[in-house]
Amino acid sequence: MPTYLDMLPEDTLTHIYRLLYKSIIIDMKKDYKYINLKCFNQLIELSKDPYIDNLNYTDFLVSSCIDKIVDKYINYKLNYDGDKFYNTLKFNISLFYKSYYIKPLEIDINKIEIFNFYIHDLFKDNDEGIELFNQTYFITTYYTGIIKGINRNGFVFEKEKSFRCLAEILYHIIEFYDFVKQIVYMNINMLEQIGLVLNLSSTKMKELDNLIDILNYHLNNRYLEGLVYDIEYKCAKPLLK
Repeated sequence: MPTYLDMLPEDTLTHIYRLLYKSIIIDMKKDYKYINLKCFNQLIELSKDPYIDNLNYTDFLVSSCIDKIVDKYINYKLNYDGDKFYNTLKFNISLFYKSYYIKPLEIDINKIEIFNFYIHDLFKDNDEGIELFNQTYFITTYYTGIIKGINRNGFVFEKEKSFRCLAEILYHIIEFYDFVKQIVYMNINMLEQIGLVLNLSSTKMKELDNLIDILNYHLNNRYLEGLVYDIEYKCAKPLLK
């Protein structure tokens, strides 16, 4: 005996199945595995780009998923074991699965702070200096919901909404690290070019020296060995050495 669905016209059945598929897709998109997968894919793509990613975060890599990125950072040796070659360091790093990266954060974090010794030394008691530095070197675009600049400890990245997962935090840490490098380097280069034409004032010479110290510290601390979460200030602090 035919079912009720079997008796419906073909165009009506098509419409019903279309609505059913749409409902399934909507449910899938609500699941964190699908929502946060975009963050993981962004992390992978950014890590593959040698012109963008300047931060070594080998300890966070998934060797089973992205071995080529591990190869990018590690000066590894091939050991001969019977008739097989293998990368010894791949078996000594922290191993996590994709689900570790896309699992929703259980805490509310919407800021990243990259510590810089020279910024801390220059501006630890100087709010006006912090404001001037931000006005001079960082153009904040509020309409994007993202603020980039410095505070008393170092460089700060802040967004309106909380980070969804570890993959999103890592993605923004890597991107922000490179952004800072480019901004400081660009302004050092600009002052040096001016100095080739005009004699820099003592104030500008001091500004140039400070920027060089800030950049050198930034570039010499590029190995990410962990993250500290400051729950009170909703801040992720990369441990760089």
